Amino acid sequence: MADTLEEMVELVKGFVGDSGTCSYERGVKAVNQARRLLWNKRNWTTQEEYVQICCVNGCFTLPARYEQIRLAWVGDEAASLADEWFNQTNALALRPDQSCHRGITEVGGLHVLFRDYTTHPYQIGVMAEEAEDIGVELMFEAQDQYDTYHKVKVTTANPPTLAKSDLLVKGIRAVTKPVTKGRIRVYAYDTALQAKTLIAIYQPNDAHPTFRRFTAPSTCECITLYASRKYYDLTDPKELLEFSPDAMIYAVLALNARENRKADEFLKNIGIAVQEQEKEMESAEIPTCGTLRISNFSRAENLIGSDLLSPSPNDYFLYR
Repeated sequence: MADTLEEMVELVKGFVGDSGTCSYERGVKAVNQARRLLWNKRNWTTQEEYVQICCVNGCFTLPARYEQIRLAWVGDEAASLADEWFNQTNALALRPDQSCHRGITEVGGLHVLFRDYTTHPYQIGVMAEEAEDIGVELMFEAQDQYDTYHKVKVTTANPPTLAKSDLLVKGIRAVTKPVTKGRIRVYAYDTALQAKTLIAIYQPNDAHPTFRRFTAPSTCECITLYASRKYYDLTDPKELLEFSPDAMIYAVLALNARENRKADEFLKNIGIAVQEQEKEMESAEIPTCGTLRISNFSRAENLIGSDLLSPSPNDYFLYR
């Protein structure tokens, strides 16, 4: 199923539009439109992946690539995720030993940095990872040491040169950047310590980057997440698609029907597309948090009883 963008364009070209022929660029556009159409129809496992994130000051920031955390582990232990009910409840009133929602809770609001730097006021430092991004201008809405907000513009220099702002700031609440070829790193440059601290990394497609931030268990240095990705258009010919060829063909046919205002045909094709992808996913393995553990029970050495009858619960577990 892991076809590349280039391969999928060649496959669906004959189904795009009414003429049955199209250019590569039009094929890429149709593939991305079909992907967007299918993206939120189900929780597809092909849209989910594992990622490991370092914790800083008891928190971790979910990269913009990801939309929702499904599962989490700290070391070998599964970590519980707080739900909306918990986030709206006075957490201090709940006893830790009586709540299953004490593992990870979301810090309210959206954040533009991976971490906050509070040691001293600092210069905003910007570094491009790719030479093609020399001269890219980023605009920050930043708070100076006197609590006044300014619009601060910083232009990237020749990497690995760190371009710095003239103004000293103590916080950043908004960032605007254009689409770039590579990632952009943002640093807090402490003039008192003559040291820089990495506070954000922006992906090429991040135009107005915002992140969700979560508190983590106190012992957390790194956390492993199983998270769903946000939708984004594919541009690299070698990027892998999340959907099967049959599902993509019917999704493209659904797009054609929508353009021609044929509602019944649209619903029929998109329904078939979803069914084709579901068939593809039937054999997909669902990730789990680890081996099931049952308190106060141990596994018997002989799983099948000697009486050759159907196993009873006592054949599987012995009570201590």
